[in-house]
Amino acid sequence: MGISKAEAIRALQTRDCYFAAYSAVTRLPFVSCDEESFNDQAWVFATEEGVKKFGQEKLKEKTLIMGMRFEKKDFLRFYGILYSIGVNSVVWNNGEESLEVELKDIARQADYSKLEPEKQPLFNSTLQLSGIYYLQALRRPVDKTEQEDQEFMANRQASIRELAEEFLVNLRKAQFLVALDVDPNDPKKVNVPYLKDKKEQILQPAFTDVLELQKFMGQKKYRIVKVAFDKLPGMLIQQASAFVINPLGFNLPLTREQMKQLIGG
Repeated sequence: MGISKAEAIRALQTRDCYFAAYSAVTRLPFVSCDEESFNDQAWVFATEEGVKKFGQEKLKEKTLIMGMRFEKKDFLRFYGILYSIGVNSVVWNNGEESLEVELKDIARQADYSKLEPEKQPLFNSTLQLSGIYYLQALRRPVDKTEQEDQEFMANRQASIRELAEEFLVNLRKAQFLVALDVDPNDPKKVNVPYLKDKKEQILQPAFTDVLELQKFMGQKKYRIVKVAFDKLPGMLIQQASAFVINPLGFNLPLTREQMKQLIGG
């Protein structure tokens, strides 16, 4: 007799801990699309050995997976992350077998509809999800044998092009959060937080949602402004070579020139 849905839901709500499969290239939960249900799935395992085995299987496909341990106190935060990136189901593995469960049956999505529009937190789940699929495919390593397989490379390029087109459509119509460090003693004195890449180039962060913003802010206090994509180039400080979207998530740099091309496209 296999695992029941009720058992899976109970485990996902009440266990002391579990292990979620994360993508090493997006630093977000690994997401797959079920070929039959078309659900966007995250993968959760009862044991560390289970997620390691899953990672070994995915490595054969050149997909890099890492296991993230979640304690019971962090389960709701994890489900909040899944909602924020557009995932709608969880594949639960109890160590012996797997079962898909709808995310809404595990945890409810927070309802912010009763808040005034300006107080509602920003989420871009469609953008996040399309970005995850695009970057999981784009950043997948390609070995020499695959490079020499013309049919494989043609199919790969076609798939990546299709994923990129969907992502860019969502990117153009999205709003983003930009952080400003305002001097409390002098409101006219504003600094902009930035990062540096491996080449020491300055990158200005922008965020698709409040969860990505919180990863970056930590305990720091910033003034946050909501900016439409077509207004981002005007927000880029002169010293910066690019915006970097979700630096602690899928970490996508976009130069001023790239943004202008997308806005005009």
